[in-house]
Amino acid sequence: MLPNVITQAVVYAMSDIVLNIGVIVTLSYFGLGIVPPTPDWGRMISEGQQFLAGGYYYLTVLPAIAVIITSLGLSFIGDGLAQLLRVKR
Repeated sequence: MLPNVITQAVVYAMSDIVLNIGVIVTLSYFGLGIVPPTPDWGRMISEGQQFLAGGYYYLTVLPAIAVIITSLGLSFIGDGLAQLLRVKR
């Protein structure tokens, strides 16, 4: 019974981490996140929007790409661990 639970726990933990990253980024985008001296992806995206008209699109795009790559990477790691730990019958 334990090997079946471990696989599901790994998948759940990785998806929960990805969800928490999304929540933290969203809250800090709206100004409800970490205190300003600490760097945060959501605040970087929010503060970079005022520079979009001036051609400094990378101030908004690069933190957004970092969030996407981190989330996809953790999801792929979770899927890979689930396949690795899957019980063979």
